[in-house]
Amino acid sequence: MANASTNMSYTKTIFLFAMVSLGWGLSFLAIAILLEAMAPTQMLTARWSMMAVLFLVLILMGKIPLQLKGKNLFFLFLTGLCEPCAYCILEAYGIKMTSASVSAIFVATIPCMTLVLGALLFHLKAGRTVLAGIILAFLGVVLATVCSPAFSLGGTRIGMVCMAAAVVAASMYTLSSSRASADFDPLSVTAVMCMEGAVFFDIVCFCQGYGFQTFLIPFTNGKLLFCMLFLVLFCAYASYVCYNRLVSYVEPALAANVSSSLSTVIGVVAGILVTHDTWGWYTIVGMALAIAGVWISGRRMQV
Repeated sequence: MANASTNMSYTKTIFLFAMVSLGWGLSFLAIAILLEAMAPTQMLTARWSMMAVLFLVLILMGKIPLQLKGKNLFFLFLTGLCEPCAYCILEAYGIKMTSASVSAIFVATIPCMTLVLGALLFHLKAGRTVLAGIILAFLGVVLATVCSPAFSLGGTRIGMVCMAAAVVAASMYTLSSSRASADFDPLSVTAVMCMEGAVFFDIVCFCQGYGFQTFLIPFTNGKLLFCMLFLVLFCAYASYVCYNRLVSYVEPALAANVSSSLSTVIGVVAGILVTHDTWGWYTIVGMALAIAGVWISGRRMQV
């Protein structure tokens, strides 16, 4: 993988990381509000269907030159199958059958799994700085989680399996998107992701007995509509386009570590400020370690 500094300015790389981290880190606030009125499957269906419609309009207007003929489609479609299709479902059931604490630790291992799968399947190598940053950021998340008064190890074996599979799916998404970028631009990759997600979740939603009212719920009041548009336009559209662009330039493990770690920090801070989540020394030290891990990994972009 080419060095980011030789393909894209360092300032632009930081901007893309910021967009991804802000979008994913703040998404839980909008999701929490929407889940008060919608079932998880309904929320996912409405979110990705609206995204698909947005991208379809852009394609029809010629804003996204989606050209599939004569190109390698395997990694393009694998990207969408891994995320949102597999990851979102596995994560939802994994969280439901374990606990928030266990889920947070599993999600924190995504950069590690990306590094391992990248080496095993694609013969990718990460420098010592990236590896050290991944380990430090992971330890920070674990500390902030395990030392919290709300920590719980409850859960079923099936839930653990679902979370482990979700980690693999998220890692494969990063690696597949990186490979797909050889033939497709970030907008095209994101467009196909959204269409795959829309078809998948529409099928799941209707199989569960939810009808077309699923698409009307966000329009019942301004608060729900704002949250859905925030998820669609910023947390999904902007963040995924930026992330798919990032993995076309920087090492997949580096992209996963910086994005997920910063998203966790932003999510924790937002939770404390907005929903008044509990916090203590463990939060401060854990997040400091996560940020240090990001800084160490980020040095790889400057060498």
